[in-house]
Amino acid sequence: MFALVSDSEIFLKCDETTAPRFREAGCRPFVYEKDGKPVEMSYWSLPDQALDDREFLKVWADLAFESVLRAKKPAQKS
Repeated sequence: MFALVSDSEIFLKCDETTAPRFREAGCRPFVYEKDGKPVEMSYWSLPDQALDDREFLKVWADLAFESVLRAKKPAQKS
């Protein structure tokens, strides 16, 4: 999963490699509440410009997809 939608807002998968770019672009992490405490997930909001510029959105979607690929672990052989 490379994205999620919450309250009509899109959040993209992020990892330690891409987090600095998301932060620099003014994005914020997706946070939900569990047992009365905030839980931050590795999904970040889109930069505002991405909602108006299809090519810019693709750049950010590609970053999110690459994060998923880096996190994917190879299947272990028995």
